[in-house]
Amino acid sequence: MIEVYTQNVTVPAMTAIPFNNTTIQKGSTAVKTGTATIQFNRVGVYVLSFDASASLADGGTTGDIVCQLYKNGSSQIQAITSATSTSETNIVHMSFTTLVQVPQNNTCNCATSPTTIQILNIGVPALFAQADLVVTKLC
Repeated sequence: MIEVYTQNVTVPAMTAIPFNNTTIQKGSTAVKTGTATIQFNRVGVYVLSFDASASLADGGTTGDIVCQLYKNGSSQIQAITSATSTSETNIVHMSFTTLVQVPQNNTCNCATSPTTIQILNIGVPALFAQADLVVTKLC
């Protein structure tokens, strides 16, 4: 289990959200391997809960702030959230919950490694007042 978050960070378009803080990390099943990447080290199914509050970045124009899960560099169409912000003071809220499976490598009977995830801002540049990600291994 791991919970990471960030506060008051500007994230350009097509950029991973940096999670600058770790609230809790139990064991080494899911670990932060950089400011924006979580790595899974065990075979299984994980539940991810993401939520964020954001507004347009300084000087931005009205547009959609869009957060999407990427697994091993590939977008995950089931894990996306968006909201339209009209100004730097128009804070919008976004969230999603999804499952991620880490498959077993039958050659070594271990996790296919590495399996990594990131949450990217694929919309307009945004100021994230807060962004939080909780990862829990289910089985």
